[in-house]
Amino acid sequence: MCGLVGFTRAGPEAYALLDDMRSAIRHRGPDAEGAVVRDGLAFGHCRLAIIELGGGEQPRVDPATGDMLIFNGEIYNFRELAADLRSDGVPLRDGSDTEVLFQLLRRHGVRAAIERLNGMFAFAFRDGQTGALSLVRDRFGEKPLFYGEADGALIFASEVTAIRKHPKFRGAEVDREAAFQFLTYEYLPGERSGWAGIQKLPPAHVLVHIEGRTTIERYWQPTIGGNAAIAEGDALAELDALLKRSVARQLIADVPLGIFLSGGVDSSLIAALAVAAGSTAKAFTVKMPELSFDESGYASDVARRLGIAHEVIELAEADLMAAFDIVATQLDEPLGDSSLMPTYLLCRAARGSMTVALGGDGADELFAGYPNFRAQSMAGPMAMIPRRVGHLIRQLLSLLPPSRQYMSLRFRLSQLSQGFGFDERYQSALWIAPFGMAEKIAIWHRDALPNHPEETTFAPLAKFLADTPHQRGIEMLLNVFLASYLAEDILVKSDRASMWNSLEVRAPFLDRPFAEFAMALPLDLKLRRGSGKYLLKQLASRYIPSHLIHRKKHGFALPLAALLRRGFSERVQDTLLSDNPIDGWFERKSLEKLLKQHLSGRFDHSKKLWSLFILFRVAENGRATRS
Repeated sequence: MCGLVGFTRAGPEAYALLDDMRSAIRHRGPDAEGAVVRDGLAFGHCRLAIIELGGGEQPRVDPATGDMLIFNGEIYNFRELAADLRSDGVPLRDGSDTEVLFQLLRRHGVRAAIERLNGMFAFAFRDGQTGALSLVRDRFGEKPLFYGEADGALIFASEVTAIRKHPKFRGAEVDREAAFQFLTYEYLPGERSGWAGIQKLPPAHVLVHIEGRTTIERYWQPTIGGNAAIAEGDALAELDALLKRSVARQLIADVPLGIFLSGGVDSSLIAALAVAAGSTAKAFTVKMPELSFDESGYASDVARRLGIAHEVIELAEADLMAAFDIVATQLDEPLGDSSLMPTYLLCRAARGSMTVALGGDGADELFAGYPNFRAQSMAGPMAMIPRRVGHLIRQLLSLLPPSRQYMSLRFRLSQLSQGFGFDERYQSALWIAPFGMAEKIAIWHRDALPNHPEETTFAPLAKFLADTPHQRGIEMLLNVFLASYLAEDILVKSDRASMWNSLEVRAPFLDRPFAEFAMALPLDLKLRRGSGKYLLKQLASRYIPSHLIHRKKHGFALPLAALLRRGFSERVQDTLLSDNPIDGWFERKSLEKLLKQHLSGRFDHSKKLWSLFILFRVAENGRATRS
């Protein structure tokens, strides 16, 4: 696991600039560094050593041909690919997956090489013969890659902050349309990074830059459904075999490895299969500070039954304050998922005894595990309900005392009502949005609003859906969650929280053969009788007790409402009401009202305030980078 930086049109200052850019992402690779400048192209790399600790150095360069590679990630099938290369007479200079990828790209070309890869990756490869520079990101977006173009130069890196160290982007401004979208999604869907001129390379895409011209193409498309004829028993047997192979592959490392265990179905199943594969990895669990948010008891039960070493990290308010400060100062793109904080603390604790951890990311998106999938069947009727009815419901609910319980009925009804009267394709986003559409518009200065607020808000979803116009209902929603929520929220959270601690997190559910098989399964093997993850739970029942499987789903959430009235309160108020690069976009009185109502204890504006706080802090962090 590593960090990469680079740019074209490199001049005499290139090595110093590479070092400056790398300084922003050294947490991604504290073990080694490398840089090369050749033919106007600059590559820089920082390495977190996982495989072949004595080799694997980067950038990888062939002095004779000019071929160059920098790579972040893991190629899980690198041993099979290495055997194929050797059988074809290709010599490998070490046993790293970096060398395998380098030789694979040289022998087969970029597109054919990608087709052979199973892993999480972001890489830049320069073909010495053609001069083409290719940037490539993995299928699900586990590893990040950002880029920007200015004055004919292409600048790219693993994180936005590194790009903003380059002179072409030091003055980059906050992207106002991206900020407007963020206050609906709590993350940035699509290609926006939050900064004008800097974009994300989407998952499953390849960017080719040659002679100053850039093209971007998708190389892989998720296929939802398509295996309707498979019998349940056959599907279960294949799912079992594929997940076992996935876990076994992802247990390969030349450094200590552990497991993140939440107590839910997904991580418990991964832990059970790791034990079955002979792993003695230690498990780590976070204990939340309020009972209705805590699942550590279930995790302890799983660990005890599996006979694995287990550490429970109990979060005190002081720990959360420390995480709060790290998140507030480190974020260089808006991410409003408050579970980033406990995830960061989990990674920090785990890093003391391991360098790699297996987690359960991806299962909910593959197997329709979120409540949104159950609610989608009502999206059509809810689209017929006038929006004013939803507004009235929220007003009435606001008169009730807020609940401190996780996912209370009041909260769920209020969130659902935000989708009333909207296109059924977009309702799911509004069900989990911090602001309803009218409420979001109301807090913005009229002069700062996009010309077409709704069109701007839903433009990323419209673009996703245009690629699969035949999909409807739950099938459509599965595609959106895989392309958007998983890639831009869940995996971003996992990557940033782990890499800030120089820790690699792997997701066995996103192993390519397993994920492609799971995506193709018929819907009734995922969602049955109002319950998601049907077949995955059937598989889990082979390995863990039933009472740990068939219980209400629980997210990895903080008691944010209470924290915003206590320890977080002063910092949030200072951020929202002080001078800020974007404060002119918002109605100050609206911000003051949200704060006052929340602090009174009679209202829960935690999602609204947290998303605003993150947006303002990212803008403030950007100002500090420019100075």
